[in-house]
Amino acid sequence: MKKNWWKRALSIGLVFGMTAGLCACGGGKGQDASLAKVGVYKMQEFDMPEIDGDDYNIIATTHKNGKIYLMMQVHHWTEEGSSEDIRLLTMEDDGTEIKMTTLEIPEWDYQTPGAGSVDMPVMPRTETEGDGNGEADSEEDTGSDDAADPEEDTGSDDAADPEEDTGSDDENDPEGDTGSGDGESPEDEREPNAPDSDGEIPEGEEVWENSSYENYNIGADGNIYAIRRYYYENYSTETYTQKDYITSWGMDGKLLRETELEGIRSEEEWSYINTMTVAQDGTVTLILSGDTPCKMTVDAQGNVSEKVPFSEEVGKIFSNIDRIIQKEDGTFLIVYYDENDYSKEFLATFDPATDKMGEPQPMPGNFSYAGYNVMGTGTDFDLLCCNDSGVYTYKAGDEDCVQKMSFINSDLNISSFNSLVAVDENTFVGVFYEDYNNGLKAGRFTYVDPKDIPDKTVLVLAGSYIDGNMKKRVIEYNRNSDEYRIVVRSYDSLNSYDDWQAGYGQLNNDIITGNMPDILITAGLPVENYVAKGLLEDVGSLIEKDEELSQTEFLQNIFDAFSVDGKLYYVIPNFNVSTLMGKSAIVGDRTSWTMAEMLELQNSLPEGTNMIGEMTRSGFFQTAMRFCGSDFVDVSTGKCDFDSQNFISMMEYAKTLPEELSEDYFGEDYWANYESQYRDGRTILSSLSISNIRDINYSVNGYFGEDVSYIGFPTENGKGSYAMANECYAISSRSKNTEAAWEFLRYYLTEEYQSSLQWGLPVQKKYFDENAKNALGRPFYIDEEGNKQEYDENFYLNGEAIVLDPLTQEQVDKVVSFILSIDKCYYYNEDIINIVNEEMDAFFTGQKSAQEVAKIIQNRAQIYVNENR
Repeated sequence: MKKNWWKRALSIGLVFGMTAGLCACGGGKGQDASLAKVGVYKMQEFDMPEIDGDDYNIIATTHKNGKIYLMMQVHHWTEEGSSEDIRLLTMEDDGTEIKMTTLEIPEWDYQTPGAGSVDMPVMPRTETEGDGNGEADSEEDTGSDDAADPEEDTGSDDAADPEEDTGSDDENDPEGDTGSGDGESPEDEREPNAPDSDGEIPEGEEVWENSSYENYNIGADGNIYAIRRYYYENYSTETYTQKDYITSWGMDGKLLRETELEGIRSEEEWSYINTMTVAQDGTVTLILSGDTPCKMTVDAQGNVSEKVPFSEEVGKIFSNIDRIIQKEDGTFLIVYYDENDYSKEFLATFDPATDKMGEPQPMPGNFSYAGYNVMGTGTDFDLLCCNDSGVYTYKAGDEDCVQKMSFINSDLNISSFNSLVAVDENTFVGVFYEDYNNGLKAGRFTYVDPKDIPDKTVLVLAGSYIDGNMKKRVIEYNRNSDEYRIVVRSYDSLNSYDDWQAGYGQLNNDIITGNMPDILITAGLPVENYVAKGLLEDVGSLIEKDEELSQTEFLQNIFDAFSVDGKLYYVIPNFNVSTLMGKSAIVGDRTSWTMAEMLELQNSLPEGTNMIGEMTRSGFFQTAMRFCGSDFVDVSTGKCDFDSQNFISMMEYAKTLPEELSEDYFGEDYWANYESQYRDGRTILSSLSISNIRDINYSVNGYFGEDVSYIGFPTENGKGSYAMANECYAISSRSKNTEAAWEFLRYYLTEEYQSSLQWGLPVQKKYFDENAKNALGRPFYIDEEGNKQEYDENFYLNGEAIVLDPLTQEQVDKVVSFILSIDKCYYYNEDIINIVNEEMDAFFTGQKSAQEVAKIIQNRAQIYVNENR
């Protein structure tokens, strides 16, 4: 299957990202206006060759003398299995003269070792020295005249003399693998019972063999190098072998030589190749990590040296490596962990020629937490890195990374970079993913001077965290608006392992001290405090004034659930509903109950029956505050009610629950009988979150297997279930651009957005009804030809699959009626919850009575509410 890998745009291309998005005049003034001009880059997308593969990724990147070298893995999938090939892409750093060469990989002739012996696979190879352009003078040369496409042959005359391999192939490894080649390239993989070279399986033996290429490097001698790792395992004789080879190719893709690396590891010592560098004379220096960090060399004649251990100081650093990046001069930058605290990292230089380690410098506290991925080095900075917000630079000793490019300000919907190469101070070349699912692309990025960017009126959108969908929406808005521009403040960039709530705290502090954004993502914030202070715009009145939306039917009960004193302060695009459900035959056909009624039922049940499965003391109050927090904190009046009998009853019930669930609670057969606990009546209540009506079938007809009631959490006010907004936005009442903020947010209530929801219940009645209608009948999917394919939904009961009947019209009507009855929203205020948790232990341990603790909680909570109103 062929794909048009990277689209042509060398002309102007996505300069649109700057011109169409920023070409209008407006009234942008002050600091916010300047924020829209920070980190702006224009992009020229490269015209890349077509790749005849099903998937591909860049596994190594080098930049030298104006040329860029990209090592690529190309994957091919068929019904018979999968295969991969390795290709070299070369180009000028302006994206011109792009060439692609496929590396010559021989067919491995595996000879399965028998018990007690380990023989390597026989491989035809070139024994000559080679001169860097693929020519050889040996009769055993496996590279035929047409082994590489002559039209794609870069030739030794055209090949640069690269000395820099950034090692970027391993810099995105979330596991922290420090090897410079993260992409395995299995050229031949044998499953157990693999045949030997004669096509026969040794009788009574089950084996697995595999060869893969890793640690790609463009050597200073102009050749390509990689480590081939060979694995052999005989399951019958419990024999396992791993061997390593250095393989090299010319720039034309022809195989030059392969050298076995003996002595890398032994039964007594674990060791692996971390990275390597290749000198002008073809000498390879290998950096090894493991039990004893060390180095070894292989000269151009294939002579392998002994391992030379590093000093204790250097070895300790190599034992804790996060990332290692090779610089142009052959030295390395090493990012490593504090061996006693993996939340702390340091940066140091290392010279493999002298084994000298530079003075370590502490990395920013939020470096790992913020998701920075190191991609390469530069001349005016040490590290070039990125996260989902943009590209950053870092100089050793600085307190933080400095943003070089903002994706949003540049109107570029880039999800992440696969590879980055700094060309000069204001230019870099990157291979990237756009909008996650659109495949790899590549382009040249050039800085845009702020004075060349026309002004617009600027709005600020902020939140503790801003996801990719919202960023995409902002970019679309900015591209299409002639008058306004939205800048984004994502406060999670302030978080670190030392303070994972620093962003939340700073955003809340900014809001209450007058630095309120025009548009606020409310998730996780104490928004009732902002309502009380009059900081939020009445969204309900904006809907009433909207010519289109005022005529649209919404779920009024959901809007009511989020209203305060009859005013709606939030834009709520979709929601889910949370409740507790139980068999109607046991809990009755009702939708609410009190603590007294729940305790009465519990006392009537057989001893050992669980009311709510797997519930601990702390878990109960976490649940109680979500369901009933608004019973004890009145957002409208600011009155607290924690010293009520209702709260005290909850405290007394929680004390009967275990502090933690021990192994005895689960028992040997717990998991085997997990699915039957509700059907058998061993557990009465199950939590249920409804984000798609069809999905409740697994709980209703599966776990319970009969009529259920959505009874909710026991509470005095009869509202034991709640609605939770999956997305929730607000507009500042002090914004000078309310109409523009509304124009941005109203989109989430329109038919365009409501009809496209993939998850969550729509607030538009039309699409909520459609969700209910789609819950009937067997589940289905649409195949590649656009045909509807139905299938059965299975429930596993005691290890056996049971085909579930679809929901009936009666069952759907019941849950729809229940959802439309809910007019209470999810309660969350971390400060209030912390007060409850901090004081509750004194009651659980018997130090104070329930009444005493409830009074303390009441006093603390009331003071907090008063201070924040």
